[in-house]
Amino acid sequence: QLEATLKTTLGLSLMFRFYPIAAAILFVGSQSLLACNVPVFRYALERWQADSYELLILHQNDLNGEQQRKIDQIKTASRQNGGSLNLRVQEYDLRSNSDAMLNRIWEDRSSDDGQPIGVLLYSANAREVPDRIVSIKPLEKIQADSLIDSPARKAVVDQLLSGNSAVWVFLASGRDEEDREAYQRLKEQIEWNKKNLTLPKQEVLEADEFFDRENPIELRLDFSIVTVGRDDPNERFFVEMLLGSESDLEELDQPMAFPVIGRGRVLYALVGQGIYKDTIEMACKFVVGPCSCQVKDQNPGFDLLLNADWDLKTNSKARKLPAAEKTKAPILIEIPSGR
Repeated sequence: QLEATLKTTLGLSLMFRFYPIAAAILFVGSQSLLACNVPVFRYALERWQADSYELLILHQNDLNGEQQRKIDQIKTASRQNGGSLNLRVQEYDLRSNSDAMLNRIWEDRSSDDGQPIGVLLYSANAREVPDRIVSIKPLEKIQADSLIDSPARKAVVDQLLSGNSAVWVFLASGRDEEDREAYQRLKEQIEWNKKNLTLPKQEVLEADEFFDRENPIELRLDFSIVTVGRDDPNERFFVEMLLGSESDLEELDQPMAFPVIGRGRVLYALVGQGIYKDTIEMACKFVVGPCSCQVKDQNPGFDLLLNADWDLKTNSKARKLPAAEKTKAPILIEIPSGR
C-alpha cells in the first residue's frame, strides 16, 4: 500500500510551462456549473485545508535520547499533536516492520553505520508530483527548526494572510544575469496585472452564498514576490519541495517562478523564458477569477509544508459546524420503490 501511494504520474504542470493556451482552454472546459463569484485565491484561503506531509523515521536500532528529542520537537509542532505544521510523523522500527518499500528505501539510502534516516513525503493528495519523496536524509542531518519553518516560508505565510492574491516564489538559479532579467519580467508583469485586473464589486460578492463575511482579512487584489536562493541552508527543505514537484526541475539551472495561493498551494512552475508576459498574466487572471471549481483536488498544484494556523487567522474555527456524533450503529437508508 505504501509503495502504491509513493508512485504517481506527472500531471498538468508541464502543460502550463510550455502550452499556456492549451492550459487556459483546459481550465475553461473543466469549470463546474456551480460557479461562484468569490475569487479563487480567497476561496482557497478560506476553504481549502492544507494537505499533510509525512515524515517517516526509519531505524534498525533503539533511538537514543538526542534522536528522540529531535523527533519529539517535530511532532510537537505538527497538527497531529496540536501544532500548526501540516505534517504527520511516523516511526518505523524495521526490525519488526516488513513493509517492502520501507526496507528498500533503507537498503538503498541508509549509511554504513546503520543510523536512522528521515524520509519526507509530499501529501498523498499531491497527485501531480513525479513521486511522493521530497528528501531522504540521515536523521542526524535533519535540522528540526529548518524543517518546521524557515524565513522564506514565513514570508509566504505572512503575505498570504495579509490578503495578497498570490505570492510568487522566485527561485534564483545562481546565474546573476538570467536571474535579474527573469525577476524583472516577473516584477513588471505582476505590477501590470495589479493595475489592470479587477475583483467583483462588493455588492456582487455579498450576494454570493460562498462569500465569507466572518473573515477579518482584507479582500484585495495584490501580488508579491519572495526570493529564495538555491544554496540557502535555511531553505533547504523549501527548495527540495519546489524542485521535486516536477520531474525535470532539479536538472534545470534556470530561474523559476511558482505562484502560491490560499493556504500554501503551489499551482505550477514557470521556468527560464517561460517567465514571461502571457504565462504570468494567465496565472494572475486565474487566481483572481471566480472560483468556478470549488473542489480543491480538481485544481492544479500541491501544498507546501507550512507552519501556520490558517483557521485561527481566517476565523474559520468559529464557523465550523459541530462534528457529527460517532456511532457504530448501522446507517439505515430508505430505498425508493421501482427501478
